[in-house]
Amino acid sequence: MLVILTSCQQQTSSDTASSADTSEDKSVKEQEDKVVINVETAKTYLGDSIATFKSTAVLEADRAASITTKSSGIILDILVEEGDQVKSGEVLLVLESDEQRLSLNSAKANYEKSLNNFNRAKLLVEKGLTNKEQIDNLKFETQALKAQLEQAKMSLSFTQVKAPFSGTVVKRHVKIGNLVQNATEVFEVIDFDSLQAKIDVPEYQWNIMKAGLPVQFDFEALKGQTVSGEVIRISPIIDASSGTFEVTVQVDNSQKRLRPGLFAKANIVFDERSDVILVNKDSIIREDDRSYVYVLDGESEINKVLVSLGYEMPDSYEITTGLSAGQTVVTTGKNNLTPDVEVNVVNYDASL
Repeated sequence: MLVILTSCQQQTSSDTASSADTSEDKSVKEQEDKVVINVETAKTYLGDSIATFKSTAVLEADRAASITTKSSGIILDILVEEGDQVKSGEVLLVLESDEQRLSLNSAKANYEKSLNNFNRAKLLVEKGLTNKEQIDNLKFETQALKAQLEQAKMSLSFTQVKAPFSGTVVKRHVKIGNLVQNATEVFEVIDFDSLQAKIDVPEYQWNIMKAGLPVQFDFEALKGQTVSGEVIRISPIIDASSGTFEVTVQVDNSQKRLRPGLFAKANIVFDERSDVILVNKDSIIREDDRSYVYVLDGESEINKVLVSLGYEMPDSYEITTGLSAGQTVVTTGKNNLTPDVEVNVVNYDASL
């Protein structure tokens, strides 16, 4: 009987050991079957949210002129060249003026003669030696001759072609010695400080746009540099064919880096909010009309969280509901995740 009991005890010990081994093997197998995916993460944070309307534009100068002659004649001198800076009223070109000077001298002599006769007649009136009709005739004659004198002065001034505003000479069309007629195009002048951008905005943005809104420009020709601007006027009508209205933006060209014709990406900033929750744009998952993120729980667990998005920025989104500042979200590798997998954060930094 004792022998049998010993045998049973040995059998029971053997079964218990076998069961423990099986449980341990199962646990090891489950660990081996557990899916672990490498991911990268980022922290949510507090920052400023900016709402922008994105569009494209080509720069143009508000003050750009093709300068023409107001007289005919041979060009005696050209005082500026392409690329020169000119001031408003500065002489750019000189035409021959002999005929105009002769006309001016003749008009001046005729006026001065008539003026002397008129002044002498006024003295005679005081002495009763002439009548009022004679002095009135002299008065009107003197006024007519004065007008002719002013016309002669103007004709002489037209032999000098002047800049209508301050700017840069960008094109010269004539040479010294050329015979030009009235209204001949001789120069093109542009004021680079008057650069503007015309942006077509959809009609549903009508109530948002207003003068004074800041604008940020990115130019392909100036990579990595942002240029600022400001909305200065809004067209009062909507183009029925395109459903858009025109917004004019004054561009800051104080550093003289920009030129008409440059293509730009424009962002009109129409709203800003401070101290809002922001998240890396790469963390957002779109499913139909909803947005989600995977939030890190501990070191390897994740939770799928529904979020509401606010304004979109170049690298981030504003989060209006669903997250708080300082949470860790998955950015890279999110498309391979399901809530039951474990993750291995390859960029995890506990100090973040």
